Amino acid sequence: MNKKHKNLIAATAGFLVGSGISIFIAKKIKENNADQILETVKETLSAQGTVSNAWINSERISGEHYGTRTIYNGGANITSDQGETKSIDFIADADTGELFKLEVLIKN
Repeated sequence: MNKKHKNLIAATAGFLVGSGISIFIAKKIKENNADQILETVKETLSAQGTVSNAWINSERISGEHYGTRTIYNGGANITSDQGETKSIDFIADADTGELFKLEVLIKN
């Protein structure tokens, strides 16, 4: 095997390993992004009271209706300082966590 073939094999192997690592990292970032957006939403909602039982659907959906690429939907319970609890659903930008829609489902 000459030097040219060895270099080609090494370059190909490097490319394949690098591509595999990049795909793995991108997938992990995308998976963790929903958790990060949920934390951002909880921080925003905490101005209204104590946030509990918060959840987010980790599957991105089209946000075309809201003027963005993708969104997440989720929900939470918020208990005010006066003891009033409300269950809410939200829609948030999948990249920034900006709330586009906040709907109160149950108010006690």
